[in-house]
Amino acid sequence: MSLFSPIVPALLWLIFLLCLILICIYYRLLFFTGLCCALSLWLWQVQQHQLHTAQLLGLSDPWLKGQVVSIRQQDQDFSRFLWQINEGPQQGYLLRLRWQDAPELLGQGQDWWLKVRCKAVRAPANPGSVHIEANAYVVGIIGNCVVKDALVLDSVWDHRQQLYQRLQQKIGDQPSFSLITAFTLGERPFSDELWLGLQATALGHLISISGFHIGLLFGWVYGLMLCFAKLHINLLWCRKAAPFVAFTAAWYYSLLAGFAIPTLRALLALALAVYLMQQHRRLSYSQSWLLVCGLLLLLNPLWVMSISFWLTLYAVALIFLFVWSYPLTDRSYWGILKQGLKFQAVMTLLMSAPTLLFFHGIAPLALLSNLIFVPWCSLLVIPYLLIALLLELLLPAHIVWHWQLADLLLAPLHHWLLYGAAMDYWWLLPAQTVFSAFCVASLLLALFFLPAAAPKHRIALLLLPFVVLLWPKIAQWQLHLIDVGQGTAVLLQKGDRGLLYDVGPVYGSFNATEAYVLPYLHYQGIRQLDYLVLSHPDTDHTGAFAEVLKAYPKVRLIADFETGFSQRPCLYLPDRYLDAELWSFRSKNQLKEGNDSSCVLAIKTAGWQTLLTGDIGHSVEAELLIDQPNLKTDLLLLGHHGSKSSSQLNFLSRVQPLLALNSAAANNAYGHPSSEVLGRLALLQIPLLNTAEQGAVRIEITEQQLHIWPYRQQPLPFWLQKQ
Repeated sequence: MSLFSPIVPALLWLIFLLCLILICIYYRLLFFTGLCCALSLWLWQVQQHQLHTAQLLGLSDPWLKGQVVSIRQQDQDFSRFLWQINEGPQQGYLLRLRWQDAPELLGQGQDWWLKVRCKAVRAPANPGSVHIEANAYVVGIIGNCVVKDALVLDSVWDHRQQLYQRLQQKIGDQPSFSLITAFTLGERPFSDELWLGLQATALGHLISISGFHIGLLFGWVYGLMLCFAKLHINLLWCRKAAPFVAFTAAWYYSLLAGFAIPTLRALLALALAVYLMQQHRRLSYSQSWLLVCGLLLLLNPLWVMSISFWLTLYAVALIFLFVWSYPLTDRSYWGILKQGLKFQAVMTLLMSAPTLLFFHGIAPLALLSNLIFVPWCSLLVIPYLLIALLLELLLPAHIVWHWQLADLLLAPLHHWLLYGAAMDYWWLLPAQTVFSAFCVASLLLALFFLPAAAPKHRIALLLLPFVVLLWPKIAQWQLHLIDVGQGTAVLLQKGDRGLLYDVGPVYGSFNATEAYVLPYLHYQGIRQLDYLVLSHPDTDHTGAFAEVLKAYPKVRLIADFETGFSQRPCLYLPDRYLDAELWSFRSKNQLKEGNDSSCVLAIKTAGWQTLLTGDIGHSVEAELLIDQPNLKTDLLLLGHHGSKSSSQLNFLSRVQPLLALNSAAANNAYGHPSSEVLGRLALLQIPLLNTAEQGAVRIEITEQQLHIWPYRQQPLPFWLQKQ
């Protein structure tokens, strides 16, 4: 419900649920009582989050007291970090802060008085990109703020910040530094190549400190304590103390990871396990799984809005199901090895269903990567890194041999990730529906319930969902207005081929091309990008276009200004692209590289015309009408993001669009689209879809009609993105 419900329930629902709870208690309907309690608690948390957000935004540059709770990230202009409010009505909530010219001493654990200017958490909404707004609810962030003034109260760094700073100074130049900090402190200053390598090898779960790492440390320490108890009779106390010592070690590891949400979930599950061990109680797998789910939701009901929460529960359920279906009978070394190989193979295959749904692709190297590096990291890397971290606390500061050995142990993983990135081992598939992914998951889960005497049927059932997903589909024209904030990016797609018009903005360290455009192309399954058209040289249109050229080396670049790459001018676009008709226009009177020099592109597909106007103003609009007196269009991208200097009444009335599209950021400083343009559209009764409200817009074009899919109005993504 939390993932797919399209609206936020009103307060009346909370009252209704409370009444329903009383009725269920009266009739002793315990299951429905618990369900209603969970929904009520969830609604209350949502409303509290929204209430405190509104209160914060209602304040004018307030002074707030709080603590830095993350290691700061530095870019060219700003320091970025999370800050927790410690006093006042918003106590306990987080702010995502930017601080220009922040002092060098700024670090995690410090207490500050800060004067801040805040905006609501609002980000471009595109399928295939990170859900910033969803993360804000899950983590408890109620505002994006800029620091205007500050007063330090306590300048002492906490333990995690001190360790990170010490490691950065000692081994910051080592090739595996980012992997060392990822495994030990949960910080991942990865290069683009390493991120691509993690995707291509499906080893992201291994790098991010989660229940796997916390549980692994708990198991290692618990086993060592039991071994100590066998050494001498005076060490028998180690057996009783083993669960508590192991849990303490797991807690310390979570502390080093900054108590990230996955580590908190693991700690809660381990606390339950330790309690049951002390009470000498055993639960079935299903009872354990349901009890952990209930405790997690009790700790934070808003976790249900997180994809990682459901992936964790799904993975744990698969582990329990595997242990129940394939118990270990042969306890020899060969039997244990065979069981481990079978476990990795089954888990890799069964995790492919949510991977298809949420990440829209398959990593062919996933099985091989996990078979090699899960044991490698479990038996060698993670235990040694924790020992090296302990040595770091005991040895003199200048000694680095223990980290040099860690670098050698991580070298195979590092080279494997770079290899996967270079070879681009990631099979993109077109975005799957919830229904198709559910069918894949159901078919794969059925593997558990087939009789063991029918291996041929198992193989056939395993191949069936992938045959369905990879079966060729009829390619239709689609037009995508990508939500890049204050900029432009439009994709024309047929099948796995496409034409891209502009690539979004680059502002300082923010890169919309990398953050939104390339993930969107991957999400839509674009394997061959034929043309990249840059309308004019403004950075809100050209962005980081070199990244697109790198991702699609065979793309042909169209631009009327110097780019430093092989290119052709706007008017040299072909008349036909696949079975679409193209027509381009550039003002003859505007030779400078300004807004009016924009390349205007008209596209006719399946009988429907689309007009992309870049940033042209009213003078070029008039010139365009003189050059094309009979110009009509069905879809019109408003010029200059809806500025009042464009989209004049005469131009709109002449081209007669059925639908106007606009690309602008929410609450942008320019006031786009302007009230004048909105008035003209209303006068001519032309509907408008604006990315600031609708997010990305996908339009399927057939000869009969246009199917319009605004992203924020779909049941998937999360309901909270409609806020």
